[in-house]
Amino acid sequence: MNKVTVIVPIYNVEQYVRTCFDSLLKQTFEDFVVYAVNDGSPANEQSIIDEYVAKYPNKFVGIQKENGGYGSVLEMAISRCETPYFIICDPDDYLADDALEHLVDLAELSEADITIGAKYFIYSDGTDKDYDAAYNTAFTKLKVNTVYNSGTNEYNDLFYIDPSPHSKLYKKEVAKKIKFLHKVGYTDNLLFYISLLTASKVIYTDKACAYYLVDRAGNTMTDIRPKALDAHIEVFKAIVDQAQSLNPCDMFYYRMFESYKFILYQTPRMMGTKTEYKEKLDHLYEFVEKLIPHRSQIQPIYKKNAKGGFLEKYRDMQLLKSSSSKKTYAIIEEKMIQNFKEK
Repeated sequence: MNKVTVIVPIYNVEQYVRTCFDSLLKQTFEDFVVYAVNDGSPANEQSIIDEYVAKYPNKFVGIQKENGGYGSVLEMAISRCETPYFIICDPDDYLADDALEHLVDLAELSEADITIGAKYFIYSDGTDKDYDAAYNTAFTKLKVNTVYNSGTNEYNDLFYIDPSPHSKLYKKEVAKKIKFLHKVGYTDNLLFYISLLTASKVIYTDKACAYYLVDRAGNTMTDIRPKALDAHIEVFKAIVDQAQSLNPCDMFYYRMFESYKFILYQTPRMMGTKTEYKEKLDHLYEFVEKLIPHRSQIQPIYKKNAKGGFLEKYRDMQLLKSSSSKKTYAIIEEKMIQNFKEK
């Protein structure tokens, strides 16, 4: 029986699929199956999928479905998964030859629910790869090949990990109850944060197991459409909602507030009019409202970690106070709209 399902969500990435598939065929670990999921793509990936399924019937399973977005692919693939572990490999990315072997060995030795590796950033112009530890090294230093147990202070450091799917091997059990949003991007954030809250043990390796193409057109890192901003907001609202039954730690809520700030600072890049921009800022406040009840959990960690000036710190705490939140946000919004340049 296979141990790992490799989920490959496929939509409009025809030029990259073969490289991804070939990297999987080069794996030094053999006990895996690939779910190549065509999410109603308008491109010609299906013929490539059919080719690999015909050549490697014991390795590739081709799945066609109506377009429902990244979350619908994860939902369907995880529900169909018959292996104890799964990993996601986006089709414009690829894995190191020994990625599965290394991650599975660590997972089995440690009995970890999530096994997380570093990655390389790669670029469309073929420039040199850049190593990425896959977490925010400015705030913590993760221990390599060390089990992190849920409920400990050390476990809090894992919330600084990049939530992208790269180099993350999951036990199916930690993800099977997640309710994925359809027709939106950024659902890998939902997978990571809810799984992290569900897991009992996590282990990290500084070995780069994946190659992440960061500058592809249409990549969520480069998508600045109003629709993409809406998706980002909806996913983080869903994360907070689904976390409620999992008794989240204070660090979780702090990281959610930092995620709000990250989205806010990205909004000036949005393509659109000032009217559209105001609509998106109004939408973002819905996320803030979900964090207000958790001000007392966020504030101590924020005070310890915040690097901004006095005015920014004061504003942020006023934003999380129910009596002053709307007024504070209105001031923030007005200033951002004034500075926004229509594109």
